[in-house]
Amino acid sequence: MLFKTDTTAWPKTFIGFILGGVVLTGCQPKAPETKSENLQVPGVHYQSHKGVTGQRTVVKLPDSSTVILNAASVLEVPDNYLQGHRAVILDGDAFFEVTPSTDTFTVTSDKLKATVLGTSFRMRSFASQHGATVYLLTGKIRVGKSYHSPTDNQPEILERGQMILANNEIDLMEKETYHPEELETWLSDTLHIQNATPMALSRTLEEWFGVEIEMKGDASKAPVIADERFYHATLEEVLRRLGEQQGFKYKITDNKAVITF
Repeated sequence: MLFKTDTTAWPKTFIGFILGGVVLTGCQPKAPETKSENLQVPGVHYQSHKGVTGQRTVVKLPDSSTVILNAASVLEVPDNYLQGHRAVILDGDAFFEVTPSTDTFTVTSDKLKATVLGTSFRMRSFASQHGATVYLLTGKIRVGKSYHSPTDNQPEILERGQMILANNEIDLMEKETYHPEELETWLSDTLHIQNATPMALSRTLEEWFGVEIEMKGDASKAPVIADERFYHATLEEVLRRLGEQQGFKYKITDNKAVITF
């Protein structure tokens, strides 16, 4: 294991290194790239569920398991799901509340594979990005790389308060800790923005809504957002209110929001 520290103590630049795919000379070899469609079982038809830009979509699976799908995310569910094949494919960000069963439930992305019997967890793994994470909320989960690694293929078992950080650019997968209260807040859909500069705001919105935020113009004179709470709000609603306070305009296109000061 390379790191055993609490991730809350990590500098944001280091988090960006793990999740964003920054590569330094001498790092481990790059993992093979796998497209999401190549993860499908040949001959099996899949139904696609797509997240809506700037808000969350609830998907009910055939076994009553629930998936909260974030923006720009795609969940592929096979037609034979109820025939002992509780295996879905994710390209994006989603929270899973899995109904207990004797059949295992598996989520596979291009970087990670998570297997459970009945538990709740969040996986964030976009094929367009090198970084991926899994946060366990309840129960236990087995997480491993979804590809064959030239260095390490050992899976990890997570319990509440534990998470996985992965990056296929450097073929890294590490077990760390996080505060479950943060995931519970995300689930309550209560966005709390406090003492946030424009840069901090953009990072918060990217994580919360699963979108890309681009900032233009001079934001140096924009006031800090002291204390704002949003309940079940869309990205459009959040940007409208904050734009009035900080004096910016915005435009949302596909899964990207451009903020102009």
